[in-house]
Amino acid sequence: MPESPEVDLEPIKQKALEIARAEGSIGEMLAKEEPIAFGLKAVLIMAMYEIEGKEFDAIAAKMGEIEQVQSSEVAKMDLALG
Repeated sequence: MPESPEVDLEPIKQKALEIARAEGSIGEMLAKEEPIAFGLKAVLIMAMYEIEGKEFDAIAAKMGEIEQVQSSEVAKMDLALG
């Protein structure tokens, strides 16, 4: 979640994708914006990981340290079977 509606989201998306890749994301990743309220948009990063040995809250915390980011969290996690 950015600090305000005026924040340029492109640098946030790029840095978050870099963090996801550095933390072991596999395959394609997606960064998109989701309207929240009053012009504020959340940045959603969708990435796939091998679940063994990953601390997903720690990855979210690193994304929360990006400049002009107010907060970050793991919003959803699904397990792929196959």
